[in-house]
Amino acid sequence: MVVKMNKDLFSKNIENIVKLMKNQTYTATQLNKLHSKLKQNRYIAQAMPFTTFLQKLIKLQKKQVNITMNNKYLSIYSYDDEVSETKMLLGFRKKSFYSMSSVLNLLGLSDFRENFIFLSQELPNKNLQKNSLSQIAIDTAFSKKYRRTQMIGKYKEKNIIFLTPKYTNYYEIITDKEGNRFSSINRAFVEIIVNVQYFKNSLNIIELFKPIKNKLDVNTIYTVLAVFDFIYPYFQCIGFYLHKIGFKTEELQAFKSRVENLKFYTDKEQESYQYNEYWQMYHI
Repeated sequence: MVVKMNKDLFSKNIENIVKLMKNQTYTATQLNKLHSKLKQNRYIAQAMPFTTFLQKLIKLQKKQVNITMNNKYLSIYSYDDEVSETKMLLGFRKKSFYSMSSVLNLLGLSDFRENFIFLSQELPNKNLQKNSLSQIAIDTAFSKKYRRTQMIGKYKEKNIIFLTPKYTNYYEIITDKEGNRFSSINRAFVEIIVNVQYFKNSLNIIELFKPIKNKLDVNTIYTVLAVFDFIYPYFQCIGFYLHKIGFKTEELQAFKSRVENLKFYTDKEQESYQYNEYWQMYHI
């Protein structure tokens, strides 16, 4: 006599489970949460342990991306053939997006620092009150070494840098048809200047943007700066860069009007600087 075995809940609901997981990526922590959610929805047996659940998911897995960070091996999984590795990398941080030079490289506008992948995740909105700024404070800050993030990982042959910029409610963050999130070119321009320490010096940044000057919009850049609301006088700094890249002074009057009674710097810790009186900027 042949005994007919009933399918377990996982097997019965396999189509619904796959549909639920489509277009998503999952870290191990997120799979644990999914395991609990599927139990609540009665898609899997209440008694199914997480280890058994993982073993079953291995058969469904389509893609896996691995990075190493702080001597830890981190993985992210996809159960959808159409999800790209570019999108999968965003899954390591909630609401993260490609930023800085990675934006230019993804758009085919540059291959600058191609061995680095910059991913950003905005800090929470804290509504902190801005402190007053003095020339002594600026001079002291820019005489010191740069600070760089410790959140640096390795993805294949590339360094992956996780940054935490100021809260802007994700202003000028674009999502493409594949679900990849990235800074607009105008926001990336601001990000790069504010984080010059990752690009050696300001001269590299100027040379990077000269060939793609026509991709920049000065009005949008001005608004990006206003939304960031930096404590340092970046309006005169950005105005200086835009002038060096090739924009005319008459195109930059909005930036000129925001030049403060403070002198600012393009680069830190230099033995000597040139001085631009129009923008009140020390530069190399």
